[in-house]
Amino acid sequence: MIISHQDTSGKQLNETTTRRVLCPGPELMLVEFRFAKGGVGEAHKHEAHEQVGYVAKGSFEITVGEEKKIAHAGDCYYAAKNVMHGVVALEDDSVLIDTFYPIRTDFL
Repeated sequence: MIISHQDTSGKQLNETTTRRVLCPGPELMLVEFRFAKGGVGEAHKHEAHEQVGYVAKGSFEITVGEEKKIAHAGDCYYAAKNVMHGVVALEDDSVLIDTFYPIRTDFL
């Protein structure tokens, strides 16, 4: 399966955050999140999902468990099942690319 970015659509989650499912597979999915400066990915945890995130653009304050760091383009993070994690965008048009296993059916 090959999917063009132009063939996907985003969903405005709030005034600072947009989510776009880039590539859903049967068990793994790739999702783009775009944030305005100050946009927050609220701290949460997944009982059934692992998550790997990649900072594609901009910068974020990222918290995973007890660890908190400033991450810039090219940095990444891993949130295991049941580990609290969240982000705050530090620049306008900051972009995270997240991979979820298994897929987040609630995003489809």
